[in-house]
Amino acid sequence: MKPVSVKLTTSPQSSFKFKRIKLASFEFNWHCHPEYEIMLMLRSKGKRFIGDNISYYQPGDLFFIGPNLPHTWYASNGSRGKQKFHEAILIQFPENFAGLDVHRVPELKSLQQLFASASRGLQFHGEIRRQVMEKMLEMEALEGLERLLKLIEILDLLGRAEREQREVLSSIDFTRGFQPDEQSRIDRVCTYINRNYREQLRLEDAAEIANMSVTAFSRFFKKSTGKTFIKYVNELRIGQACKLLIESELTIAEICYKVGFNNLSNFNRRFFERHEISPKRYRQEFGVGG
Repeated sequence: MKPVSVKLTTSPQSSFKFKRIKLASFEFNWHCHPEYEIMLMLRSKGKRFIGDNISYYQPGDLFFIGPNLPHTWYASNGSRGKQKFHEAILIQFPENFAGLDVHRVPELKSLQQLFASASRGLQFHGEIRRQVMEKMLEMEALEGLERLLKLIEILDLLGRAEREQREVLSSIDFTRGFQPDEQSRIDRVCTYINRNYREQLRLEDAAEIANMSVTAFSRFFKKSTGKTFIKYVNELRIGQACKLLIESELTIAEICYKVGFNNLSNFNRRFFERHEISPKRYRQEFGVGG
């Protein structure tokens, strides 16, 4: 199924949405929206779907989701244990909340970095999670400017989180797509890969686009993306396969060849390496809503 595009509303007295959620269950509602989202699980256990990443969540888990990234939370009546309700705190806001142009305010550099990394979805751990949870709970008793300033504090904390305290969740293909600066060598290469991943891609061709030798390009690409050329291409293909498993009725074999793999066994193996479940099981997980 395709994610439903949701239009969010805020009150006239606020530039962002803050809500403490209390529900008997979280229904499977695969959706996306142009706003950023912070989700803090308080008293709930269930399954979360963020882009092509599926996993279980626990009380205290903290997520930050970028614009237009499909996601949902799923928790049934029976999964809430002794609690009467599933409880969570939700914050949603546009990039220019409170009229702020984040990219033009030097003091908000940490927010720029956070927003740039949010397109694949983030989960936060450790001390940063504890600090943010504390501030989100404090927000409930605040109003107006005090609540707004608390949100900025939270975003600043998230933006300054160390690498080991944040986890990137979704594959590249579920993001809004590349918006390349044609002057950038790595952007030219990534754009080439993104447009041609269904075809046979050769390291030599990518190196030529970057105007580098194959050896120099391999080092450059690994340094720029954190992945080898082959791993980057495979993850992009697997990300697109996840999208088709969710949104289309194509067979798994058809999807395998459509996204650029030429061998079904290799496709199944690479898919399992990425998600630790088979393509068939992945489709079943989404089809039954958890």
